[in-house]
Amino acid sequence: MRLVKTHGSLNEIFALAAGPAAWASDAELREFVRRVCDRDSWTGGSDGIYLYDASSPRVQAWFFNPDGSSAEFCGNGMRGLGRLILDLRGTDAEVIASGGRLYTIRRAPTMPEGVRQVLLELPQVEFAAAPPAPFERFTAVTVPNPHVVAVVAEYSEPDLIGVGKRAAEVFPAGANVSFLLPLPPTPHAPPTPHAPAAPGTPSASNVPEVFVRTFERGAGLTPSCGSGVVASRAAYSRVTGLDPGQRLVVRNAGGVAAASIRVRGGDWFPVLEGNATVVYRAETDQAGRQASPVDYAAEENAAYAALDERNTAFLKSAGVTTAHP
Repeated sequence: MRLVKTHGSLNEIFALAAGPAAWASDAELREFVRRVCDRDSWTGGSDGIYLYDASSPRVQAWFFNPDGSSAEFCGNGMRGLGRLILDLRGTDAEVIASGGRLYTIRRAPTMPEGVRQVLLELPQVEFAAAPPAPFERFTAVTVPNPHVVAVVAEYSEPDLIGVGKRAAEVFPAGANVSFLLPLPPTPHAPPTPHAPAAPGTPSASNVPEVFVRTFERGAGLTPSCGSGVVASRAAYSRVTGLDPGQRLVVRNAGGVAAASIRVRGGDWFPVLEGNATVVYRAETDQAGRQASPVDYAAEENAAYAALDERNTAFLKSAGVTTAHP
């Protein structure tokens, strides 16, 4: 089976062209997921895996966390999977079903460094009532994964890890926990994701920026979280009153993306822009054993490494201290 490692802002997610029925039992499937996602395995591990079936016009996908548990959706994983489907079919847009919802992936301009990008349109976000302590100052959002987001004046990674671990105790289904730190405007920021400008879209020089880091259920602290980016984007407007349609640059420890909200009839629909990078391709069997040499996408990896280095330097200059990745 062809195993492709992709990443969105260094959030590494596998894509595998097989459905859950390819395994004799749920237990065997979850063991396979744990084995290939193990950071000490031949694969180098990942933050999760998308299984998918592209035999029909509408691709069906299933996402699993590295601990073998399932989730409705993974934003960065959908970016990588969507890019693979666009390349496979030679199209500019595709619809993928995951967790009972539909996601539209579109091609976006490649960055000057050669970093491939996609645009991901997500289903409606929903806000929930204020969560209980110690999350009473967080905004609860589903995208459709459950998130709680706090806008902070200073970023503390130990604090994020501490409250992230508490989420499993407070929320029956778990929750992804994010800290959002507004960043000061700078005239010398590194390149950011770009898409064809819509009427009234601000220029790159005055697009606001924030830093977001997420402690993910089933995965812990990751370099970035796609659903965390859009949940944080929605929460930021909810808390500050920022126009939902305003394009917001969101920096993570692992990279940079952009998000906006399309408002339709009072409902909010997020749009996520960012890289969709192939790390390597390889073959595996159903037990998660290596079945071919690993074929790295050297040019793509080098292009992203240059962009990542600049983003990391920018965050340090803004006073953001974070483990990388």
